[in-house]
Amino acid sequence: MNQSSVNQITDKKPIRTGLSLYKTGRSPYWFAQIWVGAEKKYYRKSTKETSRIEAAKVAEEVFESLKNQKVSFASVVTKQLCNTYIDELINLQRMESGKGKSSRYARDDENLINREEEGIRAYFGRRDISKITTKDIRIYFLFLDSRRDVPLAPSTRNKYRSVLSKLFRLAYEEGAINKPIIMPKFEEKRDNPRPSFNDDEYKHLLDTIRKMADSKVRIEGMHIDNEFYYFVVFLTASFMRPVKSEIFNIRYRDIEVYTNPDYLEIRVTGKTGYRSVRTMPNAVDYFTKLRDIRRPKIKEKDFLFFNHFPNRNTARDNAMRCFDLILREANLKKTKDGQNRSLYSLRHYSLQTRLIKSKGKVNIFVLAKNAGTSVNQLERFYLRHLDPNDDIVKNLQTFGN
Repeated sequence: MNQSSVNQITDKKPIRTGLSLYKTGRSPYWFAQIWVGAEKKYYRKSTKETSRIEAAKVAEEVFESLKNQKVSFASVVTKQLCNTYIDELINLQRMESGKGKSSRYARDDENLINREEEGIRAYFGRRDISKITTKDIRIYFLFLDSRRDVPLAPSTRNKYRSVLSKLFRLAYEEGAINKPIIMPKFEEKRDNPRPSFNDDEYKHLLDTIRKMADSKVRIEGMHIDNEFYYFVVFLTASFMRPVKSEIFNIRYRDIEVYTNPDYLEIRVTGKTGYRSVRTMPNAVDYFTKLRDIRRPKIKEKDFLFFNHFPNRNTARDNAMRCFDLILREANLKKTKDGQNRSLYSLRHYSLQTRLIKSKGKVNIFVLAKNAGTSVNQLERFYLRHLDPNDDIVKNLQTFGN
């Protein structure tokens, strides 16, 4: 069934002049449709009833409330406010989060909606949703750009666009607007290379960490020590993201050690949902050394890294600050093209190295699944700049056994 047929009116029942009920293929509920002559427009409201008899009673109540201009009229008009549908969207997405969707599904959208002064609620919340146009949305993006030294990053712009699209689709399904609003189109985003390291830079980074550990450098309640060194090399050997839901959320009980070949299997519930990560062989050695540092106090529920910070946001933030200090000490903060490196650069280096050093033999579908990303992302940011060589050509021409 296509989009237009789903939203077509399937049943319509007149009740009295200016008042009727209708249904669409998308919703099981009857909607009340009321003609308000003073406004020269229809007001539509879901009755939340599947029974036509019960829906007619709700429609009569709404109709009568509209006749009282001073009291109930304002409350019905409130149903047209953008805030009404923003709240409904948030509630729906909270119910979906963690149930087939990422646990961050609702929270990420709410951050965009509720930002002070420039969020979707602050800008559109008190406006009549039926009067917002594509032009208004385009002006909103110009407003967002005007508040920054540089325009919104394409990825951030697309996140705002996605939330607005969901918001107006919901309003359409509820009958608040007559047709889906067209989202403005923007220039296709340009892919920038991910800030990473080359092999010499990575070795220099590790040497710098060891020297700072010997000097017992401390920042924000965290030492740059052997644990921090193992944290860095473990990230590189595991392809994980340096975020709260991945590397900072791993506990000892989430890890199984395997041999022949040597690897760790790590249960991760991260940015893209649950996955099972298989590491490079050297991760086993780093894991063993880290475990030996803590014996005999280790508990299965302990976090693998920086367990002395129960608040994992604090652990993440302090690790980021330490790594930034290390980058500056090693004179590696910026790449040759001026991009700032961060903890994420270790993941980029990990993927880049695996692709290059496999000499074309790594299965990119397996690598993408293991890293919790997509083949499209690997192609756009890593494979595009790989130099062709004989090994890659041989891999291209290889037949399975």
